[in-house]
Amino acid sequence: MRFLDRALASAVAAFLIGAFVGAAAILQFSNIREFTIMLIQARMLSPIRTLSQYGDIVVFLAVFINNTVPVVLSFIYPLAIARITWMPPLTRQRTFLLLAGYTLAVAFLIGFFSLGAPLVTGLVLGGTQVLFSLISNARVHGPLEFAFVLVCVAEPLRLARLKGELAPARVAEDLGLLVVSIVGLLGSSAIEVFLRM
Repeated sequence: MRFLDRALASAVAAFLIGAFVGAAAILQFSNIREFTIMLIQARMLSPIRTLSQYGDIVVFLAVFINNTVPVVLSFIYPLAIARITWMPPLTRQRTFLLLAGYTLAVAFLIGFFSLGAPLVTGLVLGGTQVLFSLISNARVHGPLEFAFVLVCVAEPLRLARLKGELAPARVAEDLGLLVVSIVGLLGSSAIEVFLRM
């Protein structure tokens, strides 16, 4: 199956919209800004500080596992839909909505919480110096991570566009993409932790 397709384009569009909305929300609403700061502190900064006491390898593993969660879920989700016995049976339209909704919602949230909101939060709290520092520190691993994650997040929508019934065998056909993305995320996590790029 082709992976550079309309499903990926749709995921990238939702991701960019999420990034834009995240940036605008931080600038416009102080309560969202405070929530984002708390989320970044609880989900990213505090765990990394704690794990860094045990060395870079532990941090590397934590970053890698964190990055692979949406990738793996993007294959588990359609597989679960295909395996569940639905009563009444899922129509073609409902199956499409479930699969497409996952891709668009997850891509939007990744753009919101992993790009737009953190960058603008850094800008608001520390000015352009902090913003440029965040961009510089992620100049290599950031684009790689987003690419590997989004190509897999697009998988449910890719499956939704296929003709015929959704079946576990159809999900399994693209497991090569999952393997390539996991290996790619392994490399990008190493670049992030060990090379600080």
